[in-house]
Amino acid sequence: METTLNKSHLDQSDPSFEINEEIERLKIKSIKLEEKLVLKNLALNSSAYSTIITDNKGKIIWVNNAFSKITGYSFEETINKNPRILKSGKHSKKFYTDLWNTIANGEIWKGEIINRKKDGTIYYEKVSIFPVLDISNKITNYISTKEDITEQKKVDNALNESYIKYEELAYIFNQSPAIGFLWSENEERTVEFVTDNIKQWGYTPEEFYSQKLAFSDIIYEDDKLHVMNELSIKIEAGKERLKQHYRVITKAGEIRWIDSHLYARLGENNSVTHLQGVVLDVTEKKKAEDESKYQLEQLMQADKMIALGTLVSGVAHEINNPNNFVMLNIPLIEKVWFNILPLLQNHYEENGDFSVGERLMFSKIKDAMPLLLGGINEGSQRIKNIVEDLKSFARKDSLGFNQDVDLNKVVQTSINLTANLVSKSTDKFKVNYSNKPALVKGNKQKLEQVLINLIENSCQALTDRKQLVKIEIQKNCKNIFVKVSDEGQGMKSALLRKITDPFFTTKRNNGGTGLGLSITSKIIMQHKGSLEFESEPGRGTTAIIKLPIQNG
Repeated sequence: METTLNKSHLDQSDPSFEINEEIERLKIKSIKLEEKLVLKNLALNSSAYSTIITDNKGKIIWVNNAFSKITGYSFEETINKNPRILKSGKHSKKFYTDLWNTIANGEIWKGEIINRKKDGTIYYEKVSIFPVLDISNKITNYISTKEDITEQKKVDNALNESYIKYEELAYIFNQSPAIGFLWSENEERTVEFVTDNIKQWGYTPEEFYSQKLAFSDIIYEDDKLHVMNELSIKIEAGKERLKQHYRVITKAGEIRWIDSHLYARLGENNSVTHLQGVVLDVTEKKKAEDESKYQLEQLMQADKMIALGTLVSGVAHEINNPNNFVMLNIPLIEKVWFNILPLLQNHYEENGDFSVGERLMFSKIKDAMPLLLGGINEGSQRIKNIVEDLKSFARKDSLGFNQDVDLNKVVQTSINLTANLVSKSTDKFKVNYSNKPALVKGNKQKLEQVLINLIENSCQALTDRKQLVKIEIQKNCKNIFVKVSDEGQGMKSALLRKITDPFFTTKRNNGGTGLGLSITSKIIMQHKGSLEFESEPGRGTTAIIKLPIQNG
C-alpha cells in the first residue's frame, strides 16, 4: 500500500521534509529520463540506418528495427551474438583485424563492408563504428551505424560496366576502318556525332561539330546527287535500314570507296529525325576485287589460249598432212608440164588449137599453166607458215617455267579467287598447308589455273552443302603433293580413265567443254609432274598433283 505524505502537515525544518522533497525531485527526474529514453529509442528505431550497440568485447546488447528489417534477424536472435553472424566471407582476415585494432585503440572506423543476410543474400553497407568511453577513457561499448548501399552499388557497377563497354566500343571503333556517325535528317546531313577515327581521312570531329563540314561535303561530287536522292527515296518508302556503296573524298583529296550501313531513328509520328550507323572504308577490298577480276580474266584468257593451242595442234595435224602432199607433188607436176610442153606445142603447130579439158584450149592454158603451178606452190607454203605461226602463238609464254613458286601461296591465291563459288557450294572447306614453303620450279599463273580448275570441279561435284572439300599439301625429300578431294558424287573407273582426254566431259549439259582437265594435265606435265585421280561413286573424288621439289 502506497503512502503519501501531506506536505502541508510537515515542518520545513523537519529532516523528513527534505527527504520527501528529494524523493519527489528524483521521481520527476526519473520520469523525464524515462521519457528521453523512450524518445531516443523511438528515434533510433525510426532511423533508416541500421544501428548496433555492443559491449567492449563485441557482444551485441541492442539493435534497432532497421537492423532487423535489413538483415532478417530479429532483436531476440541478435542479442548476445557477435556481429560476425553477418560475415559474408568476402573480406580477408586482415580486413577484420585492422578494423578491430582501429576501434580497440579508441578511434573511429569508417568503410564499406560486404555482409550476408539471414537468408544468405549478399548486401553492401557503408559503416561507421564509434567507441564509447567512460570518464576514465576506458571503452565500455561500441556503436555501429550502417547504411545499406546495395542498390547504389548496383547502379555504380552498372554505370561502370556501361562506361567500360563504351570505352571498349570506342576503342574498337577507333582502331577499325569502320567510322561511327549520327546525322541529322536534313539536306546537308549535319553530323551530331562521329568517332575519332574519322581522322583516318584527315578530318577531325570538331570540324563536323562546328558545322564547318557536313557529311554531304565529303561525298565524291560525281556520286553526291545519286547518294542523296537514293537515301531520300528509301526514307520516304519507310525503310529503316539503309545500305549504300559510294565514294568519299579525304581531306588530302584522295578518293575512297565506302559501304554505308545506316539505321533510321524515328521521332514523333514515326518521322525520321536522325540517321545513325557506320561507314566502312572498303577501298582496299575494292582494289582487291578489281585485281582479282583482272587476274581471273587473265586466267580465263590463258585458259582460252591453252585451249587454242590444243585445238591448233589437232587442226595443224589435219591441215599439214594434205598440205604436205600438195607441196611435195607440185614440183613433180611442174617437171611433167615442162617436159610435155614441147610435144604439145608441135601438135598445136601441125594441127592447130585443141582442147586440153572442158572449154580449156591449149593456146590459152600454155602460158597460164606456170603461173597456176607457182600459185599453188606459194599458197601451200603460205598455209604451212600460217599453221606454224598459230602453233607458235598458242605455245608462247613469256614467263616460262623457271619461277620459284611456293605452292602454299598458289593454293591460297586459288582459294581467294574461288571463294565465292566455295561459299555457295559447301559449309565444310578445309585446307592443310605445308608448315614450310613448298617450293617448285614452274609457272605460278599456270599452277593457279590448275588449282582453280580442280577446286571448281570439286565444288560442282557436290550434291549437299554438308559435303567436304579439302586441300592438302604434303612433301617428302623428292616431291610435293597437292591433293584436292571432295565428298561429291564421284565417278566410275571407266569414266575416270577418260577425264583428262580433250573434249571429254560429264558436264556437257551445264556448259562443260571437256578442255579443263585436259589443259590441267598438260600444265602439270609441263612442270615435269603428274596428275592422278582416285574416285568412287557416291564417295567423292581426289585429284593428286605430284611435282618435283625444288633443289637448292
